[in-house]
Amino acid sequence: MLNISEMMFESLRVQSESYMVHKSFPQQLKKRIFKYYDYKYNNKFFSEQEVLGTLSEHLKMEVLLYSCRNLIQRVHAFKGLTRSDVGCILAQLKQEIFVPGDTILNSTEDTGCIYFILLGTCGIITLRGKEVIHIEDGDFFGNILEPKEFGAENILYSVLALEMVEVYKLEPEDLNYCARTHPRIKDKLESIEKAKYRRYINLFRAEDDEDTTGDILRELRKKKILEQGLHRSLFE
Repeated sequence: MLNISEMMFESLRVQSESYMVHKSFPQQLKKRIFKYYDYKYNNKFFSEQEVLGTLSEHLKMEVLLYSCRNLIQRVHAFKGLTRSDVGCILAQLKQEIFVPGDTILNSTEDTGCIYFILLGTCGIITLRGKEVIHIEDGDFFGNILEPKEFGAENILYSVLALEMVEVYKLEPEDLNYCARTHPRIKDKLESIEKAKYRRYINLFRAEDDEDTTGDILRELRKKKILEQGLHRSLFE
């Protein structure tokens, strides 16, 4: 026998199906939406905000810390922070779920948000479409510091969901609030970000060298270098 939350989930699916038929959604898009629902709600639908709205502030924080225990355990950036520091971050986070193939972040359109990965694997993809590294459970991405501070302003990439990915997003104004009230948070995240940029610079430099070598080999095979010389831009 279905309980109330399961019945509400079935109702949501029926309504969504009717809506998508009415709007003539393509089959592939329908599948992605239902995959999202199945992951997010696990066949049970309820309003978390309504439930939490009945609790005291103290109980809300206790529920938050308990609900996010896996996030606390997995996110490397939380190690060494106090319970108060972590609680401040958790209180500002917003859950987002992405299906395989979703672009979560594009560095050319950076919103200043920070994403903490609870579950799933993402790929860091160059503008040429090559995957240079995986990031997964416990990692975070997004820019806290200005890339130009590290000579990384020309490092352009996107973060792509390679499977179902569950992240918790921290908006810029919420990050500023946390940093202002709990300075350790900013120090810890900036320290990790500096190490990330050093790693990215090396990875993308290696990628550029590989691409240049590939261009040279392609030109050699075509015998164009000996005939007309290789264009200067390949070495710049």
